[in-house]
Amino acid sequence: MDSGSSDCDGSYSQMCQPMLTVQALLDFDRASHPWKNLVEPIAPRSRSRHLGERYQVLEYEDGPIEYVENESRPQVLLCHDFKGNYLNDKFINGVQGKDQWVDYRFYNWAAIDIFCYFSHNFVTIPTLQWLNCAHKNGVKVIGTFIIEHAGVQLLRDILQSEEFMVRVVDALVRVAQVSKFDGWLLNIECGLESAKIGLLGDFVRLLTERCHREIPGSLVIWYDAITKHGRLTWQNELNGSNDSFFLACDGIFLNYGWTRQHLERTENYIRNYCTERRQHVFVGIDVFGRSQKAQMNTDITLEQVVAFQFSVALFAPGWTYESLEAASQQERLQPDDRNVQFLQTNDRFWNLLWRHLHVRGPNQLPFHSAFCLGSGKFYNRFGRTQSDQCWFNLARQNFQPTIPYAPPLEYARRTDALSHWTHHFDDALDGGSCLKLRNVEHDKRLFACDFPCGSDLIVCYAFRRSNPAASDLSLILKAHCARRLECLRVVCAGPDCHVGHRRNEMRAIPLGTEQSLQLLKLGAHSQLPLSDSINGWDIRYYYLSAEFVPPGIRIVDIGIKLDKEPTASADDYALLGAIHLQAGFPASRHLLAQRTVLSFERSE
Repeated sequence: MDSGSSDCDGSYSQMCQPMLTVQALLDFDRASHPWKNLVEPIAPRSRSRHLGERYQVLEYEDGPIEYVENESRPQVLLCHDFKGNYLNDKFINGVQGKDQWVDYRFYNWAAIDIFCYFSHNFVTIPTLQWLNCAHKNGVKVIGTFIIEHAGVQLLRDILQSEEFMVRVVDALVRVAQVSKFDGWLLNIECGLESAKIGLLGDFVRLLTERCHREIPGSLVIWYDAITKHGRLTWQNELNGSNDSFFLACDGIFLNYGWTRQHLERTENYIRNYCTERRQHVFVGIDVFGRSQKAQMNTDITLEQVVAFQFSVALFAPGWTYESLEAASQQERLQPDDRNVQFLQTNDRFWNLLWRHLHVRGPNQLPFHSAFCLGSGKFYNRFGRTQSDQCWFNLARQNFQPTIPYAPPLEYARRTDALSHWTHHFDDALDGGSCLKLRNVEHDKRLFACDFPCGSDLIVCYAFRRSNPAASDLSLILKAHCARRLECLRVVCAGPDCHVGHRRNEMRAIPLGTEQSLQLLKLGAHSQLPLSDSINGWDIRYYYLSAEFVPPGIRIVDIGIKLDKEPTASADDYALLGAIHLQAGFPASRHLLAQRTVLSFERSE
């Protein structure tokens, strides 16, 4: 922790910093760390689902919802190496100033299990912005301990004796514990005399054991570089030259220079020696394309890894931003144009990968998202501008949808294809952005989730339309009864309450302002105003009673649909400013008892 100037406005702001020396690491406890109390805990997430090719579409066929135990399927580690890091993200309170809002932002958290903050500094401590952004989305964060080619003497100093090595281990555990992140990537990229290799193995084993003891759920990952003989020889596979380090920790990050033959040999090793640790092998893919097809063809390389059921480590996905910078400067693009270009590139990139990945969504009520990406040209609260300064602060990013905002998969490689929705930075209910919906004529998935319906449920959302007379926005809940293996389509739309026309459709009860205020007295604490509208945004509240729903019902998806009248223009759109779900109002049944029965009759 240090104090320094935020380059954008000349003010002073505390910054997150790496540590450059062993002495700084050992002295960590002597410094103050005021931001340690600002780190948010890891949010719980649902069980894993593989949504397949049609992950964008909501479907309602009866049958089971296919869940996968998180520990039994391949994991995704995202290794964030972005221009050396410690840039705008290092400022604890974010930055403000002209053009600062356009920077790399990651928001496809639903498919990520581990986020590694990477730099080429000796001890890389994840910044508070990235910690809170990842933790709010249920993702573990690890730092990086790295010693590269010129640092062999640093490694020798650490391994000068067993006693000193233990001091370094304890310091690393303490750094992670105080800073509230979840472990380490160990990247030793220098040769070492064979006499010290045994002590290096002890270092890995001891760090793993003590992290597990002091930080529940933590993990230590070894990078494939130095071998058990002390030679810097990247293996690109798991074999007898690097398995001692793999067996001493929680997993290995294989170098990205592999071929299919490397994967086959890794497969043979796993099958012969440790079948239960297949998912602990993270096959590296450098998104910049060193040694493999990558960039917009990363999905082709990922498909090879998926075929072996290994985990994957995606290195430097910030390519989707960095690759555009030179062209943006040459074309002298304005910030808005650069932002749109980045979002389109990033969404197409992740859209191509998504069918190979498992996703996890929110599973705890209350649930709220205003879809803010963690930056903006202004800062709004309930649709009113609180600040007109540009800003960047990833810690303010809201829970993001489960799927990429991108065109259908068959058009994903086309740069001219339109997505169903995108982030919109010219308006917001809260924060600096919202969702802009265009081509959403059928039910489209926003969130894969897992919310229980054991008590009454309040659902509300805020939106605005470019042409209110010719379009309407519906929020769709997909409910599933595991006992009956039935799916229900729960529609939150319009001001009227009526039975749906489909066999498996129900309509939620719309609430007026007076009824919403009565719910407030009963204990509802919505993060949206209890009114029909505010500052140009329409707000709708709906009520679902658990009394008339089959037991064991759960909300497993949240979707959206934009209904357009024949008079609507192709350019008409809607903005989704926020959604909010909250449970637990049994007393509210007395307010709405007669209409509640109607809302949950099912059409036959």
